[in-house]
Amino acid sequence: MIKRISTRWFIWFTMVAIYAIIVGGLLYFNLFKRVFDLNLQNQVIDTVRQNASVLVEGLVSPKGYLTVPESEIISSWPRQDNRISNIVYFNGNGTVRWHKNLELLDMPITDYQRGGYLETNAIEEAVRTGLPSVKIKKEGNYYEIAIPLKAKGDKIAGIISIDVSRKQVKEEIKKALTWYLIGSAIIFILMGFVLYIFVIRSVTNPLLQLAEGIDNISTKSFVLNFSSRGDEIGILAQAVEGFLGKVKKELEEQEELEENRMHYEQEWWSSILAVTIPKGTRAIVVDENNNIMHANFELKIQKEGPVHLLDIFGGTQQDIVNIVGRAMDNPGKIFRTVAKSGSHVFSIKALQLASKGGIIRTIIILEPKK
Repeated sequence: MIKRISTRWFIWFTMVAIYAIIVGGLLYFNLFKRVFDLNLQNQVIDTVRQNASVLVEGLVSPKGYLTVPESEIISSWPRQDNRISNIVYFNGNGTVRWHKNLELLDMPITDYQRGGYLETNAIEEAVRTGLPSVKIKKEGNYYEIAIPLKAKGDKIAGIISIDVSRKQVKEEIKKALTWYLIGSAIIFILMGFVLYIFVIRSVTNPLLQLAEGIDNISTKSFVLNFSSRGDEIGILAQAVEGFLGKVKKELEEQEELEENRMHYEQEWWSSILAVTIPKGTRAIVVDENNNIMHANFELKIQKEGPVHLLDIFGGTQQDIVNIVGRAMDNPGKIFRTVAKSGSHVFSIKALQLASKGGIIRTIIILEPKK
């Protein structure tokens, strides 16, 4: 039994654990993705904002060309952060102000887009909303982050578009999920072990003791040998004890009824025969073994144990024995004969009552003939 319960416990707990790990994994994956991606995006946006004043100063300068501080700041970003793969710096009029490919300098943004250099609408959205716009590109491996540079009056003086690799973020997410799975497995193993010990001690062993106590119940005493408990198994044991008490009481009543049944039936036959049989007519009731149960006259035969029909009608009353045998073979049918007993002649009738619940009774009526 312990092995069967242990197997079922292991299967169910494993299924629940796997389900919880999968659901939790999906939840944490999206959580990790959101946290790490937002962290990446905010780091890049903060880097631009920290140097926004220098960039805006260069953009609004009447000179119009790229200043040295602007160039140094923008060119330093890829060296400081290896996740940055490409930077495009636009003037407020939509021309390329800085690019690592010098051939693209001063190119209008429309031509830049026609050349296939813009894969998303991040720049367009940043210009329209005046807020940083982030779009995913290259099958989810890069982010294009467009950050508007605002002068006085919230006028957009320029746009910085930065391509940032998500490779490190993916590695961080993978590492975090790995640690999540390892931690979850360890937690579920520890929980499973603790719960298994709890189930064995608090459920399985008491159930085995209760089953053993039920197996050892004696039909004489109906006593359940089981220590009282305050948990659900203790309540079950109390219910079993209550049931055993009812069974014992019913059996005692049934036994008492069975002991008194013969007496009750004899009283019943005495009342019936007294009402239905005329005075002077003799009547005998025998059971399925032809033992005398009741007679409305005194039997002069003295013997230990039940009196048999043949003890009254010996071999000289074959007619009586014959019709009794025929009545027994044909329940519900009356058989008649005439026989002489001593100096008296009797008209004999025999009838076996139909069996009801396995009770078989035969009535023999001896009516004296004048």
